[in-house]
Amino acid sequence: MKKLASIVFILSLSIYTQAEICKIYGNAGTYTGETLKLYTYSDYITLTKKMIAESPVDDEGYFTFSVETNETFEAFIDLDVFVGYIVIEPGKEFEIVLPKKTIRRHEDIINPYFKPFEFYIHILNNDHTVTAEMKKFDDFYKTGTEKVLKNPKHINPGLFETEIKIIDDSTSFCENPFFLNYKKYKLLDLRVQTIYKNNKAVIRKNFSNETVLYKNPAYNKILKEELGTVLFESYGDTLFKLLATNAGWNMMSRTLSNYDLCYNQEFREYFLFINLYNEFYKTPIYKNNIIDVLYSSEKYLKSEFTLTAVNNFLDNSSTLITGNSSLDFRLPDNETYMHNLSDFRGKFVYLGFFSTDSYPCKKDILLIKALAEKKPEFLKIILIFKEAGTARIKSFLKDIDTKNITILHSDDNGKVIEDYNVRAYPTYFLINPKGKLTLISAPGPSEDFEAAYFKIKQEWKIKQARNNKN
Repeated sequence: MKKLASIVFILSLSIYTQAEICKIYGNAGTYTGETLKLYTYSDYITLTKKMIAESPVDDEGYFTFSVETNETFEAFIDLDVFVGYIVIEPGKEFEIVLPKKTIRRHEDIINPYFKPFEFYIHILNNDHTVTAEMKKFDDFYKTGTEKVLKNPKHINPGLFETEIKIIDDSTSFCENPFFLNYKKYKLLDLRVQTIYKNNKAVIRKNFSNETVLYKNPAYNKILKEELGTVLFESYGDTLFKLLATNAGWNMMSRTLSNYDLCYNQEFREYFLFINLYNEFYKTPIYKNNIIDVLYSSEKYLKSEFTLTAVNNFLDNSSTLITGNSSLDFRLPDNETYMHNLSDFRGKFVYLGFFSTDSYPCKKDILLIKALAEKKPEFLKIILIFKEAGTARIKSFLKDIDTKNITILHSDDNGKVIEDYNVRAYPTYFLINPKGKLTLISAPGPSEDFEAAYFKIKQEWKIKQARNNKN
């Protein structure tokens, strides 16, 4: 009987965890003829998008997404100007409403810091969804936070606890585990920002021995933004020595396993990655060391989610590091003649990204022209315009002598802009004669680039002379 009972339990468990379809449908007539795409984040640290469903919008404006899943998680529809969030629930059907199609204004198109308007998608056929509860909770959270943080240096403990209770009680009837964890970690985030001062104690109590919630946005936000430097702040002497000596992931993880914050291996490897991620952007001197550590982690990581996050980070961030090879491209000039970056090996390349709509670019082009006329030794100047066509570029360059400058057009899909992570115009790089990145965010011509280049060139010549002697 015990064996039979075990079999029944296992069968019931497999049925319980079996994937179900979540159907999302609606009418969006202004998107007729287009294909809508539903995304989630493959990890919440690098925020790398992953498409999970797509649907054409038919001639009458109808669309349908079908997502097979056995868990609740957050997804979003990217509409360029808008991003609508919805929580996927297994076995549910949601009729949704989307905003009318809106085209970006010209000033938004050229603004590298443009952020779309984010909102929770309205569900017509069900008032008791996790999406609706999250929207309701976030509205109360925003109002309460504004009251609590009105004077952040003098927080009233009584007012704080009153507001926390109001926020908490606003959605006290929703028992969905995904939502309960979302609420728990949002409120913990507020406490960490205000009244909690011991971050190590927060981690011990709420993270170290708890299930790692890789797909919960509130859980990941507090880990990344509020607690994601604790390991280097607490054990910096040890960790920085390990980084400096390229000890590798396994040694770093084993060392941390001796500390009470990191006894749990699953949490330890995820939290170590988060701390390395934050340190990568905080302390440039260790960038290459961190990349090496993360490359060495693959054979030791137990969690597929942490491995995905590490790989996303390496794919997105490891290329643009001083000393790494520059990313090659093949782009046309104004006469449609094609140029590869690799064609210029043997020279330093001052690579600039320009936009015809940018006022700083209009100022810099005259300085670039003056620099080019001096014909600096070993230096080639290449400017890549984000515009793919020739007319606006020729108009921009009217009356500018560019005979010593290579003018190129961005590819139609903007891949070269994405590869070089260009967020503002102008942006400059310096690449050495072997094709290695020497300066990232190099100084512009008005920031004494010429002096910086002269120093780098002289150091290069000395190094080459020494190598030739040997």
